[in-house]
Amino acid sequence: MTPRPDTDAPSTSAPPLFADPRRTGSLIGLIGACVFVFSYTPGFTDVLSVTARILVIASVSATLWFLFAAPRFLGPFVPPRRRHIGAYVLCVVMELALIAVGGRLLESVGRAELRPALIALVVGLHFLPFAWAFNERMFYLLGGALLLLGGLGLLVATPAGALGAAVGSGLVMALILLAYSLGLFARREE
Repeated sequence: MTPRPDTDAPSTSAPPLFADPRRTGSLIGLIGACVFVFSYTPGFTDVLSVTARILVIASVSATLWFLFAAPRFLGPFVPPRRRHIGAYVLCVVMELALIAVGGRLLESVGRAELRPALIALVVGLHFLPFAWAFNERMFYLLGGALLLLGGLGLLVATPAGALGAAVGSGLVMALILLAYSLGLFARREE
């Protein structure tokens, strides 16, 4: 299946849908968005939790539709080189290490309840090098937004602020990936 003709996209600029790492890689972000929202909302006990969960489900559903059922042009495909894959792996390893070390640090000072904000900040930080590694400017916005939300959650330094940073990060991730799936970050070939 090729991108829809209404996007003026060349049909030869990307691998097949389910082999395109931009599309399949987006699945990881969508799962992350759901984890942020569903892990840090108490369920269907209050209007904000219900609203956040419905918004993330709707955003994820629409994103999947535009990635795979009615695909849009995501920009010219640039296959990642070995060093870019290495940078990706290093970012993921460092992300896990920073979350573990930061979590222990928060526990040692009696502030373990701020861990959700720390996770949002570190996840945002780990996205920034992806803009270079995968030639996708969307990662600057995604990483910057999560860094900001996580940082604010840590600065507010309350359990509600930390949870709000995490849930907000999940919603922002889902919405940015929806915009990405619509081709709003696509660079046009010259």
